[in-house]
This record gives sequence, structure tokens and C-alpha cells, in this order.
Amino acid sequence: MDTELRQRGRSLLTAIALAVSGFTVGAIVVFLTAQVLIVAGVDVMNSPAVLLVISTVMLQGVTFGLLAIGYLKLSGLGFGFLALRRPTVRDAGWTVGGLVGFFILYGALNLVISTLGVPVAENQVAQIGAQNPEVLLLLVPFSLLFVGPGEELLFRGLVQGTLRRAFRPWSAIVIASAIFAVSHAAALSGDGQLTYMAVVFVLALVLGAVYEYAENLVIPAVIHGVYNAVLFTALYFQVT
Repeated sequence: MDTELRQRGRSLLTAIALAVSGFTVGAIVVFLTAQVLIVAGVDVMNSPAVLLVISTVMLQGVTFGLLAIGYLKLSGLGFGFLALRRPTVRDAGWTVGGLVGFFILYGALNLVISTLGVPVAENQVAQIGAQNPEVLLLLVPFSLLFVGPGEELLFRGLVQGTLRRAFRPWSAIVIASAIFAVSHAAALSGDGQLTYMAVVFVLALVLGAVYEYAENLVIPAVIHGVYNAVLFTALYFQVT
């Protein structure tokens, strides 16, 4: 019993450390990249849109990817630790079904929130995009290429995968989803931050379940990327 508790505690701490490391190292990488561009004459500090693009590419795309590679190699787990393979026809079914379920759930959550009149915080990415609509057009492909794959690699592949070694499937999914939701706190502004994170948590449960049962990281990465891309596209047409 004590051994099992120690394993769970170690697994939980490792999962949290991976998430914190991803954003901490990512912040440093983004800062250094911004400094290089400033030296090169790019007015980064007065251009939130440019900073947003740098953050998306260097955080989700570069840092999360390199962190995953480094952790898997240094820990000795290897790339076999990730449930990652070439998609099949069955995976296509999982992807389509997951997307449909994802958007139905998102709509239902918005309906409940609207009915209750509960305030919802705004993501700073959406704020910058609303003020710079052209950036939203960049965020559409970036969601598919960097955000979806990068965040799913970190939170489902590494965090949930680490928890899965010591916890039951749904316990790992719930804990990983909670860590994922809390990780969004720094990007929120205004009232209703808990409401926003609650929505993210519920949606993350879907991504976690899809990863667990479809056994292919590509599927939640595609669902996540398409979801973000659709939201950015909708926001673009809303503000233009």
C-alpha cells in the first residue's frame, strides 16, 4: 500500500513538474527569441500580435516538442511511451466522432453558462486577435501545426501518460485535465476565470478519454487543433 502511494505521489509530482517546466522553459525561450528580434530591429514590445506569433511557435511548437524529446530520452522511457502511430480508418472515425462530440459539448456548456448568466473570463489570445484580425488568420494554421500537437504532446502524451502508470485510467484523465485547465490561468483576464477553466477541464476530459481509448496521440491533437482553428475563424468573421 505504501509503495503504491509513493508511486502515485511520484507520478503526480512528475506530471506537475512536466507541465510547469513546459511553460517555464517556454517563457524563457519566447523571451530570448523576442530579444533576438529586437536586436534585429523588430518592434516586438509594441506589437502584441508579433509577440503572440512568437509565443505560439516557440512555446507550443518548439519548447513542448523539445521538452518531450528530452524527457523521453533522459528518463529512458523512449518514444514507445507515447501512443503514437500512423492513423487508420478507425482513427478517422474516432477523430470525426470526437470533433462532433467536442463541439456539441462546447455548445451545451456555453448554453448553460449563458442561461445562468455566469461571467466568463476572456483569453488574452482572443483579445489580441480581436484587435489584430490578421493575426487570427495566422492562428488558424498555427492551431493545426503547433497548438494542437504541442499541447496534446505535453498534456496527454507526457502528463496523462505519466499519471497513467500509477493511476487508473479515469483518475489519470481527470488529474491531467485539471492540470491542463489550471495551466490556462495565466492567459486569462477579467471575471469568471474559474468558469473558463471549468469549461477547459470538461473539454479536456474528452481529449483525455479519446487518447486513452483510441490509443493514438494524433487523434486528440487533430481534434484540439481543429477546435482552436474553428474558434479563431469564427472570431475573425465576427470582428471583420
